[in-house]
Amino acid sequence: MHTLTRFGALISALGLIIACGDSGGDSNGSSSGSASATVTDGPGASSTGSGVDTTPSTSAPTTGGSDSNSGTTAAIGSSSDGGDGGIKFDIGGEDTTTGVPMGGPGSCRPSEIYGASGGFPKFTAPEFSGFLGKDVLIMTSNAQEDGFVLHVLDISGPTPTPNLNYNAPKYHDPAWQQGNLGRLFGLTLDSDGNIYVAPTTVYGPNPSPATIKRIDSLTGQITDFASLPNVGPAVGNINYDCVSQTLRASNHEDGRIYQFDMQGKIVSTYHHAKGDVTVGPAADPGEPDGQFAPLGERVWAVQSHAGRLYYSVWWEDSGRQSGSNANEIWSVAYSDDKGIPDPSTKKLEISVLGTDNNPNFSNPVSDLSFAATGWMLISQRTMVGDNQTSAHQSTTYEYDYNPMTQTWESKGTTYLVGELVGSNAGGVDHDFAEGGYVWMSGDALDFYTPNVVYGVQGTPHGGGSIENSTLIDLDGEITNQDKTALGDVEIPIPGDAKPVPPPG
Repeated sequence: MHTLTRFGALISALGLIIACGDSGGDSNGSSSGSASATVTDGPGASSTGSGVDTTPSTSAPTTGGSDSNSGTTAAIGSSSDGGDGGIKFDIGGEDTTTGVPMGGPGSCRPSEIYGASGGFPKFTAPEFSGFLGKDVLIMTSNAQEDGFVLHVLDISGPTPTPNLNYNAPKYHDPAWQQGNLGRLFGLTLDSDGNIYVAPTTVYGPNPSPATIKRIDSLTGQITDFASLPNVGPAVGNINYDCVSQTLRASNHEDGRIYQFDMQGKIVSTYHHAKGDVTVGPAADPGEPDGQFAPLGERVWAVQSHAGRLYYSVWWEDSGRQSGSNANEIWSVAYSDDKGIPDPSTKKLEISVLGTDNNPNFSNPVSDLSFAATGWMLISQRTMVGDNQTSAHQSTTYEYDYNPMTQTWESKGTTYLVGELVGSNAGGVDHDFAEGGYVWMSGDALDFYTPNVVYGVQGTPHGGGSIENSTLIDLDGEITNQDKTALGDVEIPIPGDAKPVPPPG
């Protein structure tokens, strides 16, 4: 079926208009050393050896941006009286004369009508000139040997040899060290390519848990963007919505999803378990108290898609297997085009099942990625406690939307991450290239055969394993293990991108 025809059916049905863990324990690679060079490339060196991978205990954007389509039309139509308040969605059509996708409302560039947000950074630093016009991947991490916690990787060019480390060209602003940005996991970009990063406790306690930081798309300058009421548990993940031009963050302290305008002011909060929405800041008694929101109330992944906010609920993990409650994906519609959730519309979309490796439990979902045609990817992070992480017990699941039943149907685990399968580290996104890749952060991508590769794996949209995938070590050092140090992944979307159909 033609992509736009199929998507039209999806819109109509929605009522819219328009393997097992290894033994032992390794270091977590949190070296504080720094690298003097900001750009590296070249073929990966080969090393041999033996070892064990062990389990440790533990300023506002302009509308449209520089890639925007000036004078773009609003999303087609408005919703009917289904309790969604006449909202216009981040879905557009195609110019029948030129075949070029039309932009949506807010700051949505043509590509962002497909449910994804993020323009390309255009850093003016001379070292970044070789990255301009290229397909890039942006990633967070705990500090590794090079000391950086934010990374830009060039993923363009000829496909490298599968199942061997590819030393992709990398860019780091010298300031992107842990001392300046803190401990990071959550990541998003706005339509102008400004980067936002969120503090995390996924690698352990974080002394600075409350402030989301902004990295300017031109200067690379770091500024404080917004703060949440949080004195310990930190943030799950973040997402920019180009329709409402707001940013959302899941707060592990009080269980709320916060919505910020692009000056960092709180617009609304939403509590999944209570069904409570506030306009402006929340006033929960006793918060912040430094305690994690209870399991079942704790939200992690957040992603705006097709007029709804999708989010994951953390019920269980490797260290606290529930037996009665699986981890979940929910969604809630927006009450208006300002993006304020309507709690009466919340819907359980997916109960995350176990895998062959872990049939009786699942790990929490930390990241979501969508394409236009109802293709959803979810990625887990192996956790054994509130702020204790591990590896090799998480995967990426693929779902396709069935417009007839209005349900998400599992396509299974078609993306097998790592030489030790199940080594997802919690970040996932897809590129928009024809015959492109799904990119996932992961541990033990190559494990002494011959290298030690911990970083990001790119697997063809149709699925596969390391045997047909590109493997990139994040810090370019391929002799030491950097287990549990990997974070979130985002791929800026080209302004002229077409929707990515589900594989197969």
